[in-house]
Amino acid sequence: MRLRRTAALLLLTLLAATGCGSAVTPAAAPPPASTAASPAASPATPAPSSGASDRPSDATSMICNPYFRQELAGALGTDITQPLAPTWEKRVYSCAYHYPDGSMTLSVKELPDAATALAQYDGLRGSAGPVTDLNGLGEAAYKRADGTTVVRKDSFVLTVDVAKLPETFGTPPRSRADVAVMTATTVMICWQEHSS
Repeated sequence: MRLRRTAALLLLTLLAATGCGSAVTPAAAPPPASTAASPAASPATPAPSSGASDRPSDATSMICNPYFRQELAGALGTDITQPLAPTWEKRVYSCAYHYPDGSMTLSVKELPDAATALAQYDGLRGSAGPVTDLNGLGEAAYKRADGTTVVRKDSFVLTVDVAKLPETFGTPPRSRADVAVMTATTVMICWQEHSS
């Protein structure tokens, strides 16, 4: 039963997320024209990095861009109430998705290579307490007891922290653990489309 529910959730996410890669704005392109009508639709511009001269990759910055936000709003059946405010510090790009009844934070740690990403992932997993492995998501994935999902893909470690969401969330209502898996799956689909 649990396997069927996970398969159905993944299929639903696949259907909801079609097209997100094609809508990604290249890093050199200017941000979309005025979106002042809705604060939630404001383009995501990373905050200045503290001391780092680099910037996140296009794939990493996708987690906080307006197109991904729209895909996620469609998948979850609810949209954010505050503009996304991405940060890039110590090679971690993150932003909080604020909703009327809670928030979740997406973050990507960029590592120099896949071996370092594996070590980072293993370290996080080892300190997470009881976890449940998630097969078929990235190269390796697990969820913590609070539903937070961590995924390793290439030289990236994605974390979808849902600890500040209610136990059930979205329309239709889903467990926050399912919301985290759905969100992580949507990121993986977008990364795949972006790399094709």
